[in-house]
This record gives sequence, structure tokens and C-alpha cells, in this order.
Amino acid sequence: MPQRTAIARGLNWNTWTPRHTLEEVISFIQEPESIGEAARAMLPDYYPYIRDTVTITDELSTFCTRPSIGPVFVIGRIVRHKPGCNLRVTTNRVIIVADVYDGRNGMIDAGAPSRGGRGGTVTVMCRRSINARVNASGGYGTAGAVGADGSPGAPGYHSDGYWETVTDPVTGETREVWHPDVDIPGADPTNGGPGGPGGTGGDGGSITFTSIEDETPPELSAACGAGGPGGPGGLAAQGPYSAGSVDGDPGPHGPSGVDGQVDVITLGEADYVAGLRTLLDSTGPSYANYWAPYRIVIGEYFYHRYNPNVPDRAEFGALAATEFKRALELQPDNADAIRLQRQLVGFAPAPGAVFVGGGANALGLPHDLDVVPNFDKYIEAFTRFLTPVLEFLGIGVDGILASKTIGELSEIAGQLSLQAVAAREDADRSLGIARTEQEQADSGVAYAQSELDRATADINRAIVAAQQQPDPPEISFGGIVSTIAEVGGAVLSVVAAVPTGGASLVALAPSLMMLADTVFDSAAPIARALLGGDATDLEQISAAYNAVGQDASDIRNAHQVVNFVTVARRLVEVTTEQNAPHVALIERGTELAHELLLARNRAVLAAQRVDAGAARSARAHDVAAQAAALQSRQHLDAEAVKQAGLLAISTARTKADVLLRLAFRAKRSVEIYTLKNEDANFPLDAGRIHPDLATDYYEKEIDEAALVRALTSSWGEILNLADMQIDYTEYFDGPLDKDWMRRSFKASDPQVVELKSLHRFTFAIDPVADVPDGHFDAKIRSIRLSFIGASHPEGEISCEVRHEGKYQQRRPDKTVTTQWLLPKVSTRNVKTTPLLPAEFGDDSPLDAPRSLAFWGRGVGGRWQVTIPQQQFDTGLDLSGLTQVQVWIGYQFLHG
Repeated sequence: MPQRTAIARGLNWNTWTPRHTLEEVISFIQEPESIGEAARAMLPDYYPYIRDTVTITDELSTFCTRPSIGPVFVIGRIVRHKPGCNLRVTTNRVIIVADVYDGRNGMIDAGAPSRGGRGGTVTVMCRRSINARVNASGGYGTAGAVGADGSPGAPGYHSDGYWETVTDPVTGETREVWHPDVDIPGADPTNGGPGGPGGTGGDGGSITFTSIEDETPPELSAACGAGGPGGPGGLAAQGPYSAGSVDGDPGPHGPSGVDGQVDVITLGEADYVAGLRTLLDSTGPSYANYWAPYRIVIGEYFYHRYNPNVPDRAEFGALAATEFKRALELQPDNADAIRLQRQLVGFAPAPGAVFVGGGANALGLPHDLDVVPNFDKYIEAFTRFLTPVLEFLGIGVDGILASKTIGELSEIAGQLSLQAVAAREDADRSLGIARTEQEQADSGVAYAQSELDRATADINRAIVAAQQQPDPPEISFGGIVSTIAEVGGAVLSVVAAVPTGGASLVALAPSLMMLADTVFDSAAPIARALLGGDATDLEQISAAYNAVGQDASDIRNAHQVVNFVTVARRLVEVTTEQNAPHVALIERGTELAHELLLARNRAVLAAQRVDAGAARSARAHDVAAQAAALQSRQHLDAEAVKQAGLLAISTARTKADVLLRLAFRAKRSVEIYTLKNEDANFPLDAGRIHPDLATDYYEKEIDEAALVRALTSSWGEILNLADMQIDYTEYFDGPLDKDWMRRSFKASDPQVVELKSLHRFTFAIDPVADVPDGHFDAKIRSIRLSFIGASHPEGEISCEVRHEGKYQQRRPDKTVTTQWLLPKVSTRNVKTTPLLPAEFGDDSPLDAPRSLAFWGRGVGGRWQVTIPQQQFDTGLDLSGLTQVQVWIGYQFLHG
């Protein structure tokens, strides 16, 4: 495997380059003296093996046994064995860090690699273990040497003396020489020699096993090796003259080694987190700074996979949240992790407070994003943009893999650079749009606050007036009878708690509010009965937060839940002819309190979109800079081709985000039209591959063909959008019809009185009572107004019509669906003479929006008509106003 550099704090996936830095090389050379000069001269080979899921294979065992200056770290969210594959640990210390270590298919074998050798050193630190088995036993001692074999005996020898006649070769003379007797004694045979002593057994190794919980007790052994057997004695002498020789005695058994050390540590969560970074940073380089950015990249991938309405993708929300949380345990100030966590989950503005924000998808867009529901426009833009992106990806990757010269690669790099610059410009434009949306959201908060202030003033006046009546109006609910003043006072208390956080929207369940116990407990029993939520609401909160890996129990225990939909229904139930005006004010106050909370949360979400846009822009700038650097590269090698391939992936992924933002707006168009959830047809991870695959490619564990297959499969997911288009088309193939809802207010009606005095009035449309039976999914098409009897020099008036954001429709199954969308305002011309049907003509069809801001949304909800002051400045006179007509054109499905 190639060398890899540390990921410094704050770096991201696009800037991770697999090279050792000069500072790292220097740090390795400056290791303690005990390393030795030979080790100092080695190229540093001291880096962690990190994946989301580490699968222990024979190749990984080889990786762990290569020459190394220091310990080998194996790090992953999950570490598991390929079936039947043990992790072999020899001379290197191996440190495994994981959320889950799964040993069901194998074990960690750190037994001594040779007889008499010492067991290995293994450290495992995991949150949870399953069937963990680690062996670090010492080796058996070597056997003693074999004793020498016995030697056979020899017989004795005798010869008699004798004379020998010897002739002198020079003179020819002869003489007699005497040879004396010869006696050679015989030799006894020897016995076999004793065997040599057995070798000392190897010492046991060292195992440190730290966990929070273990599904089964870990089996850990660092026993010493037994001493080696003594060598066998030599054999007795063999053959003639060997009688009496015997075998040698065997050698003595060698001594056992010394048992190793096994430390089993069980920690609580806080102590585990505190010890985790200590271990990761224990050898010099900060491997916490390696793992944290990798976990963020994995978390972002899971975030793109997350789809709460698709069963096999629902789990990815909790997985993503966990990765961001784990990254922050390692790098508490990591801005990317903080941003993504808040974008997904939300955050508490103060300790113990309800979370605000959150609930956005991986693009930083809220799931209930309000758009002009113009599906055709968005899908046309998506289709037009998709073709060149896919062509770029195919041509770019194929060209990179086929590059044979630096000139060819430079040409491809030039194309990449142009595309990267275009992607950077797209990201910068998106950031500008997000900043504008933030300004609009902040303005929305101010407007909602001003409307609520007016409503609270009206409620206060109504309470005072009711208390002065001899027979004040009452409210009866759940067997409790009380005065209007008590319920109105409770609503005012809720409103007063909003700025302090005592009343907060449940960001992931926006029809619910969490109310501090202190506010709720001080209310009268009737108010608590009307406002109080039930077990279903609490379950909804728990389910919403559990889906993103959050425990909401602490917040639930300190707050009461209020369901605005339930409160509205209860107020309708308690309305009588006597209390109707007062109940209407109370209902208005609760609705505006909810609208203010929604506006506040939208402002937080808008700020989060700005943060997400800034991060996308920064990444796009990084990719563009890398493309420019690659284009200026002076030589072609495998590294350059590989960098180009990964750069093409990064550029295409940036473009995928642009495509997906268009597709998401098309999706929201369909949902606003049809009220059908389209999550299953919206692949938010299209164009992305698992980061482990990219790492495997870079480290040559997979080849280019496998990488291209993964990319092709991922981009193919984007074709699921065709199913969304089918849903859209089929909806308009239904029995659609159109009609007018005609509302008229007389001079004595509160609306006309309010218009004359305050230059505005409000009215509500009930999607059941005010829409004829059999007219389902009634959607706004147009609006016409007349202020009969008013006068203006121009003969016509301009006013602003506002829908307050709670858009309601009755469905074919008789249920009422509420969409919490943005309040919308449309400037409309107002006649001063009665409205006449013949003058209307025909409006745009429902599938082709033109000008009406709240076109295509549910007709039900609360409306407001306001006359700008400029109209009065130019001569408007309402003194003769006798009637107000509001006609709302709508389209519907026949029952």
C-alpha cells in the first residue's frame, strides 16, 4: 500500500493528498535513540489504515506485518473479519480502534511467530465488541540438541617378534634386523551421549482491551510458552564389539517463559471519549486528526443516503449524526462537523433548550422548502444540464485512463479546469441566493412579530372588555368551565415566552411547540386542557429525533408539548355564539405565535443554508485550484493520472449538487401539487460513491474498472426522477375541474369595519365547511376583489392579498392536509363596482404558473387584505364603502 499523509485539522476530502509531509519525515527521523540508525534511514512507513468498515483479510495481515518504525493503527467505525480470516500480528504492535469490533468470523492471532518467541502486542479500543478473541501467547521453547551416538568397541592385537634379512641398496651387503613383539589392547564401546537441555519458552505478549460494552466476554490469552523438551540421548554403539553400550539420557526440559499481561478495561462513555484521543495521539502523529475528517466525509455520504420515507435508507440519518458527533469528539472545533450536525439535527441555543434549525437535507435545503411549484421549468433545466454533465464524466474518466503523454493529460486537465471553474461560479451564485434568502427570512420574522404584537393587543383589549361585562362569556372543555380571560391570559403567556425560548418550535416536527413547564403550570386548568398535547405528540417528537440519532427525553421531561393543529380543532369545538368573537381572537393569537416560531426557525435554516453554501463554494474553489495545478504539471506518472481521476470525480460531484438542487425543486413542485411524498424517487446520493471505494482505488486495492462501475451505478440512480415525473403527469390526468369561491362582507361585518379603521382585514377559509362536498384538493388559481362604494380618482385600487402560510386542502379520503409553507403576498387590482363573472376570462391552467404568488396551494387557511398607504395618499376614500367582495378561483378534483 502506498504511503499516506496525516489529515490536518480542518482539511477536507478534496485536499487529502496521500504523501508524507516534510515535517512528518523529520519527526520520524527524530525518534528516540533506541530505534537505531538503520530504522532512521527507512522511508517512513508509519500511517494508519482507515476505512468506514475495515474488513480483515490476508492482505491486511500483510499490511500489519510490514517493516515499521512504530505501531500499526487499524481504524474504522466497524472492524470485522472476512469469514475464516485471522489478523496475524507479529513484530509490530497493532492498535485497533473501532466503534464496533466484530470477531465472529475470525480472531486476532498475535501468538509468537517462532519457537521460544515472545507473543505480540495488541491494543483494542472499541465501544462495543462481539465475540472478541485475541491470542498473544509465547512460543514453545526449542527442543534440546540430540546427544552424540555411542562408539563401538575394538578387539585386542598381538604379533611375535621376528628377524628380517635386509640388503643395503648401495653396497649390496646384507644384515639381520630383529622386530620385537607387538601388543595393542582392545577398546570398550562407549554409551550414547546425553541430550541437550530444552530451550526456554517464549514470554506471553501484551493485550489491552478497552470497551464500553461486550456482547460476549472477550477471550484473551497472553500465556507464556512452555519450555522446549530436552534433546533425546545419543544412540548406543552399534555393530560388532558394541556389547554393553547403552543409549544416552534425554536432556532436561526447558523452563517456561513468563506470562504476558492482559488488561481488560470497561469504561463509561465520558471516560472512553477522554481516552480515545490519548490513544490515537500516543505515538507522535495525531491520528485523531486523521480519523475526524474521514468520519465527516463518511457522515456526509450517509447524510446523502438518508431518506426518512424509504425504509432501507431511514437508518442513515442516525448513522450520519453519529459520524458528526464522533468527529467532534476528536476535533471539538471542527467547523465542517458542527455545520453538518446542526444542519441535520439542529442545535440548542442554550443549555436545556429545545433544538432550533435542523431537518435540512444534505444539500442544506429544508424538506418542506417552499418553491414556486413550476415542475416543468425545473425538470427542463435539470434535463438540459444532465446531458453535458454525464458526457463530461464519461469523456473525462475515459480520457484520463487513456492518457499516454503529459500533453494528453494536460489537455484533459484543461477541460477539468474549465468545468471546475464553472462549478465554482455555480457555487458562488448559489451562495449569493442563500444570502438573499436569509435577508428575506429575517424580514419574515420581523413581519410575523409585528402581526403577533397587533393580535396580543387585540386579545388584551378583549379580555378587559369581557371582564367588564356583567355576564362574561365562558369556555367549556373537557368538563372544565372557565372564563375567556383565563384562556386569553394563557395564550398571552405563551406569546411572551417566545423571545426567551420558553416557547419553542419543535424543528423536526413543526406543527408542535415545546412549552416550558413554568409557563404551562401557571396557566388555568381550562387553558392546560386546551393547549396540552398527548402521548401521540410525544411519540412524534421522539420518532423525529430518533431518526437522526438524538435522544429528546431530556427536553421532553422539562417541557410540555403543544400541537397547534389540535389546539385549532379544540377551539372550534368550544366556540359558541356568545364567545365566538373572543375565541376567534384567541385562535388568531395561537396561529400567529406558531407563525412567528416558524419564521424564526426559517431564519435559522436560512442561515444554515448560507453556511452550507459557503462550504460548497470553498470546496469548489479548492477543486478549481487543484485542476489548475494539475494542468501545469510537467511530467506524466501514475500519480498524476490518479489525481486527475479523483479530480474528475470531485468536479462531477460538484455538478451533481447543482443537478440535485434543481431536482429537489422539481420534487417540491410535485409535492405541493399532488400532496404525494416523492422522497422515494429522489436519489440524493446520485453521483457519489462511498469514500472507502475512493480510498481503495487510491491505495490500489481496486482498479479503475471497479471505480468506473461504482460511478456509473451511482449516476444511474438519478434516472429515478422519471418516476417522479410520472406521478406529476398522472395527477393532471385526473378529473380536474374549476370553480369560484365567492365571499361577501356587508358594511356591518367585522371585516368591513376593520378595513375602514385599520386599512386591512382578515378572513379564513375552512377547507371543509367553505368548499362544496365533492370538491377535493382545492387549489388556488386566481383572486378577484371589489370594494363596492369606495372611490379613487383612477377608478381602481391596488391592494396586497396575503395568505398566512397554513395552506389546507380536503383530500378524497375526507381528511384535511395542512402544508406549512411560506406566507405569500400578491398585489391585486380592486374594483369599486360589483364583480361580474363574464369579465374574468380564463386563468392559467394549474400546471403553468404565471403571476399569483400563492397559486397552486391549498385554498384553506387564513387570508389578509391590506391597502397600502400610498393608495390613500393618491385619493382613496372608503367613507362610502358598503360591501367587500373576495372571489377566489380554485381548481379541484371531483370526488
